[in-house]
Amino acid sequence: MRDTMARPSPRWRWLVGLGVLSLAVIGLAWFTSGQGVGLQLVAWQRDLHRALTEAITYLDAVPSVTAWVSLLGLSFGYGVFHAAGPGHGKAVLTTYLLSQGGALRRALLLSCLASLLQALVAIALVTLLVHGLGWLTRQAMGSVVWLEQASYLLVAMLGLWLCWRALAHLPSRHEAADHDHDECDCAHHLTPRQAQDWRGALAVVASIGMRPCSGSVLLVGAASLLDHYWAGVLAVLAMAAGTALTVSALALASVMAREWAERRLQRSLHGTGLARCLRVAGFAGGLLILILGLSLFMAGVRAPADMPLLEAPSRGPSPSSSPFGG
Repeated sequence: MRDTMARPSPRWRWLVGLGVLSLAVIGLAWFTSGQGVGLQLVAWQRDLHRALTEAITYLDAVPSVTAWVSLLGLSFGYGVFHAAGPGHGKAVLTTYLLSQGGALRRALLLSCLASLLQALVAIALVTLLVHGLGWLTRQAMGSVVWLEQASYLLVAMLGLWLCWRALAHLPSRHEAADHDHDECDCAHHLTPRQAQDWRGALAVVASIGMRPCSGSVLLVGAASLLDHYWAGVLAVLAMAAGTALTVSALALASVMAREWAERRLQRSLHGTGLARCLRVAGFAGGLLILILGLSLFMAGVRAPADMPLLEAPSRGPSPSSSPFGG
């Protein structure tokens, strides 16, 4: 009898679990808006920008193994610090994984794909606009603003779709079993739920990756001015590796937090009760992503474009020279 009175009621454990999950979603999704640590990380990024400029100049003057190691190492370090600083990509990814769920392997894959896509977009932007159309690097930076706004719209659309999916599919008595089966990552077939999850995951990758890092664009542009286009490309890929490292750590933490909260809920909820609770979490995550995308888009409409942090070297060939030789 003493054990029965000391044990929390199922309703109490249900509320505690749901509260922990909600706080985890809100806390990890919006931590990037903090001022203290965020401003310090931005200051470190600015210092790394200057060091990258010096590394590119040093590589141009003394093309050696030491110069290459310095450039790639600084680029990797910049990617690590850049990913730890303020940014909508981490908020979208952590909120998605916390509220929608996913295996550890998929969280790692999404983190790496989003980081790689950001790097490829930056390289393509400089290649097409600067080398293909003869734009200045600062002019190419203006197009980043348009990609950024498009990224915010895609984030809002993703949040709207997640909200609709949570409301449109009412839980059935077999949903809990289906949910457990979907998480097994079986390779022999793809269930409708897995197909929906992967569509949402690809939308997350696109919404994050289509907005290239301004430092990546400027790095490739600065390297091109010194006739070291391929050095800039390799440096941006190293930067993407550093970004993937930090983002992967956040993604894994989000998945583990989700699994911990779900295990807590499973102790007191079963069948439709658990499925309904997870639907509520999915709707809350989609709503947060929708609000984030709309607020960032409106802020971008009202605010002027940010000034570049990396000053490109003033010497070198014309920006319109081809990086492929000739």
